[in-house]
Amino acid sequence: MQKGISVYAGLGYTVQENLELIEFASSLGMKYLFTSAQIPEASDTENVEDEFLAILTAAMKNNFEIILDVSPDTFFNGEELPVTPRLDDGFDTPRIAKLSRTRKIQLNASTVDEDFLNELKKLNAKFANITALHNFYPRPYTGLDSYFFINQNKILHDFGIAAGAFIPTLAGKRRPPIGEGLPTLEDCRNFSADLSARYLAALGTDFIIIGDGLPTFDECKALAEVKDDEVVLTAQMMTDDEISKELLSKTFTRRPDVAKSVIRAIEGRQFLKSLGAQIKSDDSPKNRTFGDVTIDNSNFGRYEGEVQIIDDELPADSRVNVAARIIEEEFFLTRYIKPRQKFSFKFV
Repeated sequence: MQKGISVYAGLGYTVQENLELIEFASSLGMKYLFTSAQIPEASDTENVEDEFLAILTAAMKNNFEIILDVSPDTFFNGEELPVTPRLDDGFDTPRIAKLSRTRKIQLNASTVDEDFLNELKKLNAKFANITALHNFYPRPYTGLDSYFFINQNKILHDFGIAAGAFIPTLAGKRRPPIGEGLPTLEDCRNFSADLSARYLAALGTDFIIIGDGLPTFDECKALAEVKDDEVVLTAQMMTDDEISKELLSKTFTRRPDVAKSVIRAIEGRQFLKSLGAQIKSDDSPKNRTFGDVTIDNSNFGRYEGEVQIIDDELPADSRVNVAARIIEEEFFLTRYIKPRQKFSFKFV
């Protein structure tokens, strides 16, 4: 999974701020830089061309793939420009198909449908040159619903098209004029960049870009560290047992056979065996509830070491230790741990 940043001209960010962001994102291994040729709210119109040139020059120097948001009015078929044009609404299918045969292009992932893509196929579009990027939504309550987002990505993936999306900054400078974040998913508007990125990763997003123009360096780091195709859950440790702590530091895989009340990890027992240790029984077994992370102890015989995330209300069991608990804000992520999906915990 690739990551990226957004950098804009004419919106009050200084040239120095933009260049420092580009350099830092490059040092983290980020690949994409998104910018726009259509910013009606740009205030510094006198210097916007110089700023835009500085952004493009720095991006090329740092080997970014530059994604340039364009409309039919602002795109002038500049094949010589080292950019991937993101074709906003208004481009017809014959023009898109023709462009795809000579250069990389990017579609609006939020508005395409199967009929549109089938028409491109009939027109011999070169799908190897096509990716897609969802819109971001400055106005609160207008961001995409997760169900629609997942369905759009499936349509694109069925045609072999990678789909990307935006996350907002929460700690950095939010882009004017609304200043309330630039997420693709409405759920992410007030999430940290870290949680937003982990959410999109859990949904199988192919690449993630921070939509706002000046995130903090910590937010950039959080995005850069997000793992591909793995659901990472923030949890609180509820045991002092060192073996249990070591066991829960591993990455697990959900079993392919889905249990009714728990998410079962495949590897827990194997990991414990490799540690050559035992899990002692808790002195006072606890009732198990949504978000609890449990480890079967030595009283459970051959099940000792099994790791589970509880997805129900279950009674206390002397054979099962409640070792950790997912923080309440992230309970929702458990629904995206699919069969054979990897998952892990980071502890606070």
